[in-house]
Amino acid sequence: MKATRLRKLSWRLLAVYLLVVTLVVFADRQSNKHLTWWFWTGVALVAGGEWIRLWAAGHLVKNKVLTVTGPYAYVKNPLYIGTFFCMAGFAVMARGDLGAVWWQAHMNWMLLGVGILGFILYYAPYKKKREGDRLRAHFGPDWDHYDRSVPDYFPRLVRYERAGRQRWSWQAACANSEQWTPLAIAAGTIAILFNNDLISFVTRVVPLAR
Repeated sequence: MKATRLRKLSWRLLAVYLLVVTLVVFADRQSNKHLTWWFWTGVALVAGGEWIRLWAAGHLVKNKVLTVTGPYAYVKNPLYIGTFFCMAGFAVMARGDLGAVWWQAHMNWMLLGVGILGFILYYAPYKKKREGDRLRAHFGPDWDHYDRSVPDYFPRLVRYERAGRQRWSWQAACANSEQWTPLAIAAGTIAILFNNDLISFVTRVVPLAR
């Protein structure tokens, strides 16, 4: 990944890391989470979301062609849809202790709500205008037709009529840096699963480091 891209994404990555750390801290600390239905429901949502992201990233070729294959033949923003499923899955996995005070017990849903509101009220309108202008400048009438024909977030039932037959590509997924996302998801899942041991370890180490 280029240094300029890392600088551009740094504040977003920081926000994601802070979100995950908060989820880990406030998640229920019971040791048998792996036996609960809600933990595996969250895992299923995250896995489904990452499958959508990988599918999309393997078709996306930025700035060279107008990507209208794979999930882009049904919806304009499949990466965001996959991210939403991942967010919802982590919120389910990180369910709080229902015996705690209300804000601790429901911190996962509050964080999910904040993330969704931020996306709807700020990021989505900003990105739509910026990306729309850039794609229109690059692809002209082809983008305008695609923009009119394919919805932003709620997939159409039939494939876009101008979609080609480009195959999914691992190289394209790597070019979009998606190969690292499963590792980050695995690390977050393990941290939530073993949060009690992890928090106990950190609280022991921090005083020793002083």
